[in-house]
Amino acid sequence: MENPNASQTTLEAMTDKVRAFPCRSCGAKLSFSPGTTSLKCDYCGAVNQFDEKTDVVEELPLDVWLTKLQTERETHAQEQLKCKNCGGEQTLPANLFATACVFCGTPITSPSYAQRSIKPESLVPFKITKLQAQDKWRAWLKSLWLAPSALKKYAQSDGGIKGLYVPYWTFDANTYSQYTGQRGDDRTETYTTTNSNGERVTQTRTVTDWSYVSGEVSFFHNDVLVSGSKTAFGANDRVGNNFSLNGGGAVGSAIMSVFTTKLRTWDTKALVPYQDEYITGFQAEAYSVDLKSGFAKGKEFIDAKVQSLVRQDIGGDHQRILSLNTQYSHLTFKHILLPMWVSAYLFSGKTYRFVVNGQTGEVEGESPKSGWKIFFVVGAILFVVFLMMVFGGSNR
Repeated sequence: MENPNASQTTLEAMTDKVRAFPCRSCGAKLSFSPGTTSLKCDYCGAVNQFDEKTDVVEELPLDVWLTKLQTERETHAQEQLKCKNCGGEQTLPANLFATACVFCGTPITSPSYAQRSIKPESLVPFKITKLQAQDKWRAWLKSLWLAPSALKKYAQSDGGIKGLYVPYWTFDANTYSQYTGQRGDDRTETYTTTNSNGERVTQTRTVTDWSYVSGEVSFFHNDVLVSGSKTAFGANDRVGNNFSLNGGGAVGSAIMSVFTTKLRTWDTKALVPYQDEYITGFQAEAYSVDLKSGFAKGKEFIDAKVQSLVRQDIGGDHQRILSLNTQYSHLTFKHILLPMWVSAYLFSGKTYRFVVNGQTGEVEGESPKSGWKIFFVVGAILFVVFLMMVFGGSNR
């Protein structure tokens, strides 16, 4: 586990961080086999087992690292790399620290990644295979009844899907909150009034009785997830560049924020210590959201949870929070990698993106809509409304 006072990892050691693993049968480069603890040869099919680390996944003290990082500056730039195996040269996008040689498939990593102050110490291994991810994508496309019929035929392709480990921050915190507020309890009362015909009628209405309340709540927030990626998931940057998966390994830089709903649903109990074997055969992204910015976003999630807990504690039908004072303690963090199958497909001249959760298989994505199908749906709705108006008028 990294120590903020430890010496910097050497460039040579980090350059070899993502190693190439030769097959014991034929010598070809291996890839991690999702859902297993083995490396599978794509050429001869041999399965090569590896030993899992049993280290404990540790939490790091947030305040210590925030202080340390105040004096350090990190830069991110694309690099021209040369494969040690075949000598081929390629450009590694600024957002990746690990990928495979486009010529021979040998895993390669960014030398400048050695300059990073914080490196991933744990990850959730891929559980969903590429074939399973493709099937999930196809099933998702077929379920979109407003999608063009031609798109569902396109689903027979592989979608150009790629496996990518995406950087995340996790934050732990104890919170102790004191609050004052008001509790609203609804009751129904009856009253008498005069209708348009001059008749006295009895009606009911809902009245809310408000009472002053105060209290305190404590909670342990465990593994609050914040994406460490600006380029792949929900950055919505102003430039909005689209990068080709086949051309460099990145995903579009403005994937819609709606994706984040399921992309934040992970079982972090499945975290294991970082091992080269889990990365080989996949791409891995370096964080572009720094620790300080990540915690600012994480604190928003924590504060929202605290407000929810306070409203639960107040009870009643309605709640008003008049004052809220929250104290934070035992703040820790982890830098982790999470598995995703990602792709972008071109349909009718426009790019659409989709993501398959590499742990659960959940799919989030964009898709085109069929103008003809929308036309017929709207037409059917208008026809039903017309019939209701006609028959309603006849009955009157």
